[in-house]
Amino acid sequence: MPVFFAEESIVLSTSCKAKRAWSLCCVASILLVPMMGNQASTAQNTPGSYRKTPYKLAPEEIHKIDMLKDKVDLPDLPAYTGKARFITGSVENGSKGGPKYSFCFEADEKKEQILEWYENVFRMYKWPKLQKTDTSIEAKHKDGHYATIMTSTIVGKDGRHRTSFTVHYSMAVR
Repeated sequence: MPVFFAEESIVLSTSCKAKRAWSLCCVASILLVPMMGNQASTAQNTPGSYRKTPYKLAPEEIHKIDMLKDKVDLPDLPAYTGKARFITGSVENGSKGGPKYSFCFEADEKKEQILEWYENVFRMYKWPKLQKTDTSIEAKHKDGHYATIMTSTIVGKDGRHRTSFTVHYSMAVR
């Protein structure tokens, strides 16, 4: 009944065309709302493909990035055995999954030689999912660890060409 009262007040202030438009809107909403409700409810019955609960992060005081003074031994990924100098490194603790390491090195070898060395290591240590480009290689270990090695050529102060490479390693914790 309140709908009819609203219609009567509109009729007093507007023409009959407005009354007809208002009536059509009311009828349409009465008819369409139940149909839309049925469509929405069938969509809710499909299983979700995303996580229903968010990852729990550690408290802020332990979720931080620490700078490293030297490289760290990583599980299932040995350190490069060529002529490489450690430049900088960091570890992120308290993130989802496990710690994440990042190391930056400078080497005298060419980037192709460094990428070939890491490709052999990934195959030897059973990292089955392997992707390689001209400047990087990434792999996923059978236990869930993930590593990426990215290279670039740099020219030193002495004019010699060197290779800068970064190792990113995400440890899976089960």
